[in-house]
Amino acid sequence: MTINLERAAMKGRLAELESEQVRLRNKFEALARSIRQGLNTALHRSIESSEIPELAQIWSDIEVTWGELLSIRSDMERLNRELGD
Repeated sequence: MTINLERAAMKGRLAELESEQVRLRNKFEALARSIRQGLNTALHRSIESSEIPELAQIWSDIEVTWGELLSIRSDMERLNRELGD
């Protein structure tokens, strides 16, 4: 009985991680689009008008999001190994 409860808890945690992974992937894609648009010189009157500080912050957010995705993937792999799936 205890083992079934543990498996159910691990499967629940895995579902939470999968949901968070989707959210973070969507966030990463949105940030990447912002970077692409910000660096598209055809959209700016001049290179000097580029919003480099804002782009630097977006890049920082991409790095954090990427790190969170790596951590989630590691946790998901561990849970999958434990579940034997």
